Order: sequence, then C-alpha cells, then structure tokens
Amino acid sequence: MGGEGSMLAAMASLKANRALKNKRNKGKFSLVSSTDEKWVDPKQPTFEQLMEIRTRIRKEEKVRRRKTILITIIALTCIVGGILYMMSL
Repeated sequence: MGGEGSMLAAMASLKANRALKNKRNKGKFSLVSSTDEKWVDPKQPTFEQLMEIRTRIRKEEKVRRRKTILITIIALTCIVGGILYMMSL
C-alpha cells in the first residue's frame, strides 16, 4: 500500500512533539506551596471615582453617537442627491 512511509513519519513526529511537551511541563507544577507569599487585594475604586468614570463614558458615548448620526445624514444626503441628479439626466 502506498503512503505507509508518510504515515510512519507523521506518527513519529507526533510522538516526538508529545515527548517535548511533557518535558516542558514537568517543571511548572510544584506540590510545595510557599506560605510566605501574601495575597494583595487590588484597590477598589471609591464611589466618586466610579461616578467620574460613568460620566466620562456617557459623554464619550454622546459625542460618538452625534458623530455617527451626522455622518449618516451626510451620506444619505449625498446618495439621495446623486440619485436625483442621475434621474434628471
């Protein structure tokens, strides 16, 4: 049968890759844990900071929405104007 050599090569390659992967992962996991490490709680924002972020995001969204509406109106005006111009020819 044809193709046996290529399949053997593929199987050997997969076996070699699997061996390399196992070798790489051996040193990552340790059953010994350090008790000297301290877990640090990340800073929690204050209520004022949350309100400031909220108002900033709302302002940015309002500006973005206005730009989108303006660009849409301009594009539609150009399209309708182009269609009317083509129909008048």
